Amino acid sequence: MNTVEECSFRMGWPILNDRFYIGLELYSGSYLFFQRYLLRSVVIIFLLSGSNFPTCFGRFSEYKDVNKNYFQINQHVLNIQNKTTHLLINEAIKDISERKIKEPNNKIYDYLESYTWFFTLFILEQEDQYVKALSKKKKLLQNIQSGDKNSPYYLFCQAEILLQGATIHLPFTDKTKAAYDVYEAYQLLSENKKKFPDFLENNKSLSIIHALAQSLPSWVQKLSGIKGSISLGTQQIESLVKNLNKYPLFKEEILSIYVYILFYTKHEKEKAYQIVKNYKLADPNNPLLIFLSATITHKTGRNDEAIRILESRKKISGQLPFYYLDFLYGKYKLCRLDKDADIHMLQFVHHFEGRHYIKEAYQKLYWYELIFKKDVNKQKLYFEKIKNKGNSLIDEDIQALSETKTPEVDPILLKARLLYDGGYYSTSQNLLINTSSIYFAKKDLEEYNYRIAKNADALNQNALAIVYYKNTISMSTGKKYFACSAALSLGLIYEKDKKYRNAREYLNKCLSLHPEGYSTSLHQKAKTVLARIQNFK
Repeated sequence: MNTVEECSFRMGWPILNDRFYIGLELYSGSYLFFQRYLLRSVVIIFLLSGSNFPTCFGRFSEYKDVNKNYFQINQHVLNIQNKTTHLLINEAIKDISERKIKEPNNKIYDYLESYTWFFTLFILEQEDQYVKALSKKKKLLQNIQSGDKNSPYYLFCQAEILLQGATIHLPFTDKTKAAYDVYEAYQLLSENKKKFPDFLENNKSLSIIHALAQSLPSWVQKLSGIKGSISLGTQQIESLVKNLNKYPLFKEEILSIYVYILFYTKHEKEKAYQIVKNYKLADPNNPLLIFLSATITHKTGRNDEAIRILESRKKISGQLPFYYLDFLYGKYKLCRLDKDADIHMLQFVHHFEGRHYIKEAYQKLYWYELIFKKDVNKQKLYFEKIKNKGNSLIDEDIQALSETKTPEVDPILLKARLLYDGGYYSTSQNLLINTSSIYFAKKDLEEYNYRIAKNADALNQNALAIVYYKNTISMSTGKKYFACSAALSLGLIYEKDKKYRNAREYLNKCLSLHPEGYSTSLHQKAKTVLARIQNFK
């Protein structure tokens, strides 16, 4: 078999053609977006253009020939996009319909219309609307293809709609369509960059693809012609950030991409947080910016601040409901061991009709009942719903389902885990140290060592962290994710210490372990770091 055939054989898919697999591998490289909230970050990254629109258009306003189809950004366009990114979808749809009557040749409205169906599908995950959206996507692309081919927006708008489509296909488990769309979008953006080298907006999405391309298999890079790197992607997005005032239409989008690359690709988490903070991205009126700001803030160990950001959110009449933010709010409060955390998670499971994060939500409700010992019947109910409700496509849901196979949960280790997740590292560590005698002869010793190591790592106690990470690996059975995660963490510590040989040893160790659950995202992170240090000895 050739490489493509081997890939298809392993995955159980029919052999199609090289283009399909290039797209699939390219998207699997960015699959981290879909894992651990990152699919929702794609929304921010690709679709936040227009939160603060300028009143003057400069080069964004294109020449208009009333006798031909054209692309023109005007105040009506900016107002509509502003409503859309604030999830005022029905108002945006109404305005688009009105403007299409008054400006029938302006194809930019078809581009705006794609945002409305995308947000609706992506946030609500309504399966009955998915088939309708596919036909809508096809029609919108055809409408844009009737526009002015000499405009930089001609290929650009098509590429962005395809990227939106790819993001939608994955939660509905349509990997084939996602693969094609990502590959085609990349080709369109690359062609547009050649035709319009001064249209630097192309670098928005290309910067992400180039940053991720370095971790793609060499055969994919060769077949696709993608020769990106983390440094190239960073350079492209930083050139836009440095001249941010030149791109007022895409200000928030550029910043969001920069935050993503810093946080998830370059592992510069504190710098990513400072971008969120310095540019005041936590806009109470914009649920998407609230999501981005709260997530990055939480993941840098500032859980109290993340909770305040979520509490600042203003729910505007007519706004598309974003129930996932209710779940995040409850989840972050659980990390603080708040006794009212369940209220907000129940809001999510009772109202959200989609398929993802359901198992994780019931897992967190199960944990809530275990910690506060409220109702044994509720514990059993939530435990069964982890198994029976929602899908197991994303890491959080896979992990939640996997952990039902070992239902015994130690409440002390669970509290330590939650406190760590909230950034309460000293509190978590003190809890573990004060109960250390309980675990020296117990089956939970592997996790105990792992929790000690994670806290020590977060507290910059590297020597202690290394010892306990290695203990975790040595006593691992391989069934849980602790050793895989420990190996990745060791790789990151050694990278920071510039001990690249040791870093590679443990990053490859991470890739050799395949625990059910978080292995997909852990492996992708390991590949990213290996790519980042490949030229260092």
